[in-house]
Amino acid sequence: MFADFEGADYGAWKVEGTAFGNAPARGKFPDQWVVEGFRGQGLANSFKGGDGPTGKLTSPEFPIERKFISFLIGGGGWEGKTCINLLVDGKIVRTATGPNTESGGTEKLEPGGWDVSMFAGKTARLDRGWRGRRQLPFRVPRHF
Repeated sequence: MFADFEGADYGAWKVEGTAFGNAPARGKFPDQWVVEGFRGQGLANSFKGGDGPTGKLTSPEFPIERKFISFLIGGGGWEGKTCINLLVDGKIVRTATGPNTESGGTEKLEPGGWDVSMFAGKTARLDRGWRGRRQLPFRVPRHF
């Protein structure tokens, strides 16, 4: 694991907007469905303030040293809006979304991941967040 959300704040992650707040959530926010499937105490939860706020989290640069990146993800299923992006050389090379595209979905985080073996030795960043008004909440991974 090279990142988690167990600290009192997001550490070296860059926070933009208000959707994620200033610190990892310790579960669900008021008026949010039950959030299930995360491990540990904290997670990056974009439901801070309800459906209106927008924002994103960007990781510090890290070297790709393994063949796979694994994570837990849930919420909205819209590429380019409610997603996690892996950027290599400043370009999006992988994207993951949650499963929800219709109202009545779940807040359960499920395993996700990417084969990144072809990027071994390169430097990358993770860009995760919400761009535009949500129709369904989006929870980004708890750990990487």
